[in-house]
Amino acid sequence: MPLYDIRCSHCDGIFEKLLPLQALEKPLACPYCAEATLAVPLFTGGHVKLRVAERWQARNGAEQLAGRGAAGPGTQARAGRSSVLHNCKGHNCSICDT
Repeated sequence: MPLYDIRCSHCDGIFEKLLPLQALEKPLACPYCAEATLAVPLFTGGHVKLRVAERWQARNGAEQLAGRGAAGPGTQARAGRSSVLHNCKGHNCSICDT
């Protein structure tokens, strides 16, 4: 018996039920509202395929951590460290170039 996702027509609750093919399109008791609803399986999109046309590549370590468009200390090409989560604690900082 297959497992189906069924939406109640009264309360919009979604529940799973093991049903034989003969039981489809017949009344079924909803476990949430106890009303009789038709056993119509939901289409869940299990066979949907996604095609990626363009793959994003990080330009530096900061973008790798924070995502596209990251700016601020540590995003320069020659920065000693690439962390955008940097807290500067004084002079001679390799990230801030101070």
